[in-house]
Amino acid sequence: MKKIFLLLTAGLYSALPVSFGKNVKKKVYIQQFVEHPALNETVKGIVDGLKHNGYTPEDNLDLRIESAQANPALASQIAAKFVNQAPDIVVGIGTVSAQSFVKYTKKNNIKLIFSSITDPLQSELVKNLKTPKNNVSGVSNFVKLSPQIQLFKNIQPNLKRLGFLYNPSESNSLSMITKLKELCPKFDITLIVQAANKTSEVAQAMTNLVSKVDAVFIGNDNTALSALQIIINTATKVKVPVYVSDTDAVKLGALAALGPNQYKIGLQTAHMISRILKGQDIGSTAVEFPTETELYLNENAAKNLEIQINETLKDKAEKILGRSS
Repeated sequence: MKKIFLLLTAGLYSALPVSFGKNVKKKVYIQQFVEHPALNETVKGIVDGLKHNGYTPEDNLDLRIESAQANPALASQIAAKFVNQAPDIVVGIGTVSAQSFVKYTKKNNIKLIFSSITDPLQSELVKNLKTPKNNVSGVSNFVKLSPQIQLFKNIQPNLKRLGFLYNPSESNSLSMITKLKELCPKFDITLIVQAANKTSEVAQAMTNLVSKVDAVFIGNDNTALSALQIIINTATKVKVPVYVSDTDAVKLGALAALGPNQYKIGLQTAHMISRILKGQDIGSTAVEFPTETELYLNENAAKNLEIQINETLKDKAEKILGRSS
């Protein structure tokens, strides 16, 4: 009788419709290296983009978001914890967070989508941008530096010494320094770099840097961006403009930015995540870059710095903060 009962039970389960497991939620776990306007907008774009693609926590998505608080050790701990929960996709926002997952893509067959990474090759996240392989792909936030330097010169024709604050442990910043060293001489500009290993060192590093330069450029360095208000306040006191790649940082008092819209970077990332969840091969999914740049200007900052921005440049701006109506 027991054998007959087992056969009947097996037959019953095999007769159940395939939709029996339909409500199983996809697990997408996001690690953000540090909280600052650019990465916050990226996360917001990812969440909204997933919703647009049919993935919501209320229905079919197990979504978790944690910040490593600019701590590489914490980034490693979060990565290990996420991997142990068998996610469908992990997302690393910022270079260090993305790097914390890489070893698991090889050992545990974890799928990693990175976002807001300046140089995926230099960061050793992928070896090929067109066919990344190794269960990794993602969206870079890198845009060409030449138009950005040209913007600085348009605003400050007499710009000769450009300062760059960076964290030596961030490979994205090291990559940018290499590019800037090649590019700046073409604009008759001398690049002056200043290291800050953590946010607590930024104030002193900036005090030293602004005494040597005509302007400061903050790229996609997460340490610098997380202390951007300190950087801008220090520079403004001595009438030194701060330029940024992150358009969302202009509202904090930077003079100008020509860069990607970080919210749109998040949306772009969400579209990639959706395609992978639906079965697209991640190893054959090419790394993507911003499809456009936006120009943001800050008239209040210009006034405080006693700098006049020409009307031609204003006409090209996506947004002008502090503009009187």
